Amino acid sequence: MPASPPPLTVQTLMRSSLVVAGLLFLAVGLADSVAGHVKILQYEQLLRTTAPPPPADPAALFPTASEGQERYELARAKLAFYQLLLTAGQLLSALGFTLLAVGVLRLRTRAVQPLANSPPLH
Repeated sequence: MPASPPPLTVQTLMRSSLVVAGLLFLAVGLADSVAGHVKILQYEQLLRTTAPPPPADPAALFPTASEGQERYELARAKLAFYQLLLTAGQLLSALGFTLLAVGVLRLRTRAVQPLANSPPLH
């Protein structure tokens, strides 16, 4: 009957740089995703309630922007930023999950290898 590998403990996991990096990326990615999602909803609502600015006069050489136009464009710019933050958060989460999985698999295979190389017990 083959011996089972030793269980992975928190101390063993925290010694692996891949696991620690994976946890950090995962935490930052999830935080960015949540923050981006909340802010996207906020700025989408703001843009729905704000009237879009009238089209610019093509004959004006230096058109002046009204306060409403500036607010609308600022809300659009912030919405684009938070969409980027959401995307970056999702990518960081995926990278963190991948690093975490690779780290755990690597620790598991290292724990199994000494058992496979040991002589059989009689």
